[in-house]
Amino acid sequence: MLDQAEALRALVRDKVLCCGPVPHPPKVFSVAVTSGKGGVGKTSLAVNLAVLLAKSGRQVRLVDADFGLSNAEVLMGVAPKYSLNDILRGTVDPWNAWVECPGGVKLLSSGSGLEEMANIDGAIGVRLIDHVLQTASDGDVVIIDTAPGINDSVSSLLSFADEVMVVTTPEPTSIADSYAVMKVLLNCRPDADVTLVANCCQSPSQAAGVADGLDSICSRFLGRSFQRYEYLPSDATVGWAIRTQRPVALAHGHSSVGTWMRKIAIKLDDRIRKRCALAEAASELVEA
Repeated sequence: MLDQAEALRALVRDKVLCCGPVPHPPKVFSVAVTSGKGGVGKTSLAVNLAVLLAKSGRQVRLVDADFGLSNAEVLMGVAPKYSLNDILRGTVDPWNAWVECPGGVKLLSSGSGLEEMANIDGAIGVRLIDHVLQTASDGDVVIIDTAPGINDSVSSLLSFADEVMVVTTPEPTSIADSYAVMKVLLNCRPDADVTLVANCCQSPSQAAGVADGLDSICSRFLGRSFQRYEYLPSDATVGWAIRTQRPVALAHGHSSVGTWMRKIAIKLDDRIRKRCALAEAASELVEA
């Protein structure tokens, strides 16, 4: 692991800051999907958002950055030949490491059960992601599925993204851990664009209650909060989709959870369009 780290440090040099955003290709929009604890539907949301954005006509790349414990490929029903670990080892270049998935999404896994990836340094992990994103094209959307929790790698990735989606459920432990994620993120990056996704809720009103409670706590103790919240219902369709390795957006698009996922994707697509338009206008002013 030390040899791999040193090899990548030659690429990183002194440019990486633990709490600072890392530049990525112009006009590439990155969305980090994260959570305070596991088992709340984070990867399912990341996979389905990627599929839905691709279905809308966007070029989408999905990076499973749950280092060493990737399972996005399981939900997609594919078996990648390469992973981020292969890029780190230098056995494949980033351009050839992506795998085509159903729905037109390009996936890059970080592998599963790999000690090198599980123990990767946060700054190196971010620079590795930045390195592979050099293969993206202008206008691409990159969905980054992080590990749950608030370790160094996750914190660095959240600081890197244009937008962060924090997935929670109505369970008190999940809400408490979601607050911990937001505390670390907003203290590190006060201007972060954060969307709370209240998953596995029995009704929109329950999601509103979760969001109101977290917003109150964040505003009181952090002086800032997330920008918006989304609702996803508790739906047995999600479990069925996982077992059959077919994303909800492809196999059960008209289910209750599929409908609400589509609403989230539509609003995200609109934010991406507006953000890219502003960036292009700013670029033209600078060039003028």
